[in-house]
Amino acid sequence: MPRSIINTERAFVITYKGNASVIAEHPESFNLINPELDIKKPSIIRVYKYVNQPIHKVPLSRENVYRRDNFECVYCGCDNRKTLTLDHVIPQSKGGRDAWDNLVTACRRCNSEKSNLTLEEYGKEIPQPRRPHYLMMMKQVHYVPKEWEDYLFI
Repeated sequence: MPRSIINTERAFVITYKGNASVIAEHPESFNLINPELDIKKPSIIRVYKYVNQPIHKVPLSRENVYRRDNFECVYCGCDNRKTLTLDHVIPQSKGGRDAWDNLVTACRRCNSEKSNLTLEEYGKEIPQPRRPHYLMMMKQVHYVPKEWEDYLFI
């Protein structure tokens, strides 16, 4: 199970110390000290011993809400990134708070139409917004190496 993304140097040190093995390598290499020493960049490593880490929680931010909603308006499907805004499903004026289950991506037009209406008053249904799992956010990294796809269920 993927646990996190770490940099190449850290992955190399963990494997060099014998705490992990390299499962897959990047095609390019790097060097630490000796330019004639060709070291392949580890892409996937497997640690031998389970490392208990705190539960990964995706922080609530504008960018992460946009990423969760695939940079599309949840009401009309508009994907023009220049017009995207955050909308409170339950308006702030009616007690809505800044939370994963109350924030969605909306274009300016839909957000302005909805104004301070509830979904029932607005007359549109949306999927229930929720906090995304950190692995789902990792899938949206701009560049996913081919060798990662089996582990991210892409």
